[in-house]
Amino acid sequence: MAKKITMSDIAAAASVSQSTVSLVLNNSTTIKIAEKTKLKVLETAESLGYKNKKVAHALGQAKKIALVINGLTSYDPFIDAINAAREEAWSNDYILVTFNYSHDEVLANKIESEINSGNYTGLIYASSMTRQLEQQRVITTLPTVLLNCINEEHTDLPTILPADMIGAYKAVSHLTTQGYRRIAMLSGESWMLASQQRADGYRQALIDADIIPNSDYLVNADWSLKEAYHQTLELLKMVQPPEAIFCSSDYMAMGCYQALAELGLKIPQDVAVVGYDNQQIASESFPALTSVELPYSLMGKLAVESLIALIESQPLLSRKRKVEGELIVRTSSTKTKKMGM
Repeated sequence: MAKKITMSDIAAAASVSQSTVSLVLNNSTTIKIAEKTKLKVLETAESLGYKNKKVAHALGQAKKIALVINGLTSYDPFIDAINAAREEAWSNDYILVTFNYSHDEVLANKIESEINSGNYTGLIYASSMTRQLEQQRVITTLPTVLLNCINEEHTDLPTILPADMIGAYKAVSHLTTQGYRRIAMLSGESWMLASQQRADGYRQALIDADIIPNSDYLVNADWSLKEAYHQTLELLKMVQPPEAIFCSSDYMAMGCYQALAELGLKIPQDVAVVGYDNQQIASESFPALTSVELPYSLMGKLAVESLIALIESQPLLSRKRKVEGELIVRTSSTKTKKMGM
């Protein structure tokens, strides 16, 4: 077994004191040390095989990973995936550089040239919306991982996706086990993969609870608060209105909340509500909203882990990984006894 290199070993080899080595390796600014001495300590530490990422960073050896995304807003929960990817990259001595080309073809071309310049070791191609890529705009021969998107022309690329069907299944199964039978769903735009998979999970949970899915209860609210508000009003006009409503996002759930309040209906006493995303508004709304978390942080971390495995020619457990989010049960979906019962 190889001997572990210590600061005293470095001090002896560099002909400096151990305290000087400690100050240099810990990047201390309390005592000024000559640049020549700093470089000597760092180079000696590297030559001896001292394992400390600060040495690599100080010598300018941190490698770069590119993350390319098309469109992102400051309040988009997908930022959690990017933050987690950045932290995971940094903990492995990689710098994550994020590029957002926002449908600008000229900028996309510039980004492609930058990534292929030879300064990057890998690429994470990401989407803030779970979707199938019509075209992967930035092309490179670098090791590549897809995050929250699918490229059917390159099925060999490692892909990290949320398990949206399972998430929706958990949400609706929770409602059926609470005793709800007439369960509606406010869905997102039908062309989106997330909408399709959440609708599939909704239907399967009903079938497994011996409930025949009613197509009239599955309505498109376009990810819009306003449309969710209007569609909820329409659902409650039905001869047999829903007892519970599963919303494909917490944002749409707020539109649902507004409609129910306008009708004088209480949540969950009159109508139960479940959301999706588990954004901050879910815990802060009244009543607190039951929601399925989107596991963006874990997805970002796994994207970096998979990319580093590719870079280092390590085997991958799976080329396509789906990450489950937890169902967070709160007041909005817990069935309560009505007064007098």
